[in-house]
Amino acid sequence: MNKRQFHIMIGSLGAIIGIIVFLAYIPQIFANLAGSKSQPWQPLFAAISCFVWVLYAWTKEPKRDYILMVPNITGVIFGLITFATSL
Repeated sequence: MNKRQFHIMIGSLGAIIGIIVFLAYIPQIFANLAGSKSQPWQPLFAAISCFVWVLYAWTKEPKRDYILMVPNITGVIFGLITFATSL
């Protein structure tokens, strides 16, 4: 395995784990919708952090970093949904 293949493999693994981390918000969203509200600040700041990483990945030169962008887009979406449902 050469260096490029290794970086793609590690990056893909990190992206998959990142998506799983943010999918873990789903039970909290359902709990929030059922009336068991939680604190809103952690998912809000996670969404803001992910948004900054999406901007970084989108503007990265010479090409966009989709391996970084995809899990962070997931973080923005689920972080904002979790925030909104916890209010």
